[in-house]
Amino acid sequence: MMLIKTGLLIDGTGGAAHPTCYLAIENGRIAGRGQAGDFATADVAKAVDFSPYTVMPGLIDTHVHLFLEGISDLKARTLRWKESKDTILIRAVNNLALALRQGVTTVRDLGGPYGINALLKKAVSQGVTVGPQVLTACQAISITGGHFHYAGGREADGPEEMVKAVREQAKGGADCIKIMMTGSVNFIRQDAGVVELSQAETQAVVHEAQRLNKPVAVHANGVDGVRQALSAGVSTIEHGALIDEVTADLIAASQVYWIPTLVPFERMLDYGRNHRTKTLPAEGIEQVYFRHQAMVLRAYQAGAKIVAGTDAGALGVEHGDVWREIGLLVECGLPPVAALHAATGLAAKAVGMDSQIGTIETGKRADLLVLEGNPLMDITCIRKIVTVFKNGKEYPR
Repeated sequence: MMLIKTGLLIDGTGGAAHPTCYLAIENGRIAGRGQAGDFATADVAKAVDFSPYTVMPGLIDTHVHLFLEGISDLKARTLRWKESKDTILIRAVNNLALALRQGVTTVRDLGGPYGINALLKKAVSQGVTVGPQVLTACQAISITGGHFHYAGGREADGPEEMVKAVREQAKGGADCIKIMMTGSVNFIRQDAGVVELSQAETQAVVHEAQRLNKPVAVHANGVDGVRQALSAGVSTIEHGALIDEVTADLIAASQVYWIPTLVPFERMLDYGRNHRTKTLPAEGIEQVYFRHQAMVLRAYQAGAKIVAGTDAGALGVEHGDVWREIGLLVECGLPPVAALHAATGLAAKAVGMDSQIGTIETGKRADLLVLEGNPLMDITCIRKIVTVFKNGKEYPR
């Protein structure tokens, strides 16, 4: 058994922080939590002393694409889509290591080609490679020619094909099901195109996924797409960049978790301001991004469950950038404790893993982040990583 003496303890529940205490770690899990008197004198004397630091749960990034890197050059990014499976796999392994160094101990991969995400899940769990725990949707499901079909997606049309596509992902080891409800944001037209799945197709996916005990994550940006997803009873809304006040209130009134993925929009805005492109005009991105931020705050204030996810692999978004997503949630108006909860305890609930990760409680996995400073007072401290523990094993920076 290993004993750790903490400084400030943020336990990931969204509640108040705790003063100095001790954590017992055994067989990769938290075996106990208390004060010095709760443990043997000899164990306390040998405790690893992190009392000058803040200790909190490892971060959870609920929306990544491990096969992609956060390349900030559009031309170079285009070439990445043409690389071989072997090269993409090697890059993805590097992305895992990068994420862990940034304090991310669990990621949810929401779609990619060649079965790479399922392979990485297995490799990490077996200790073949080092990285965060990987949860995966395997292939994202779209209609024929729909959004993201070009990234190894599973194309399906009609309720029956949708059901088969869901079953295929479950067979492949999917932890969740991902569907593409709309396209990406068109910053010139200020829309996301048509709603690509019919109501019947959406409902077929949700019914089959629920029958197989798989949560459903939905890529949706426009108002109509988000509302259709809500009416079908999905688990998480990904992006939602074009919603209005009424839709924000509907999200708050539902049981859905909203993962707004603010980082890619910030990075696209940076790109648009520094490069003249037809598809990424700075003025159009600003309109979308500022409204997106306002809707996040409105939904949060109305009681919505806002969760951190980065869409890592998007333009300029590196794996491990969940630290920035947390910061952007604070910039939207969320209190720091809520922004940290969005990447710990609440994120664990969103991905159906709250019995295992997300909070520092007895019996849960010893995924820990040790930080200099107090992120509740200065959210940028989330980057001042001293060391990371995953399953009780330390990965020093």
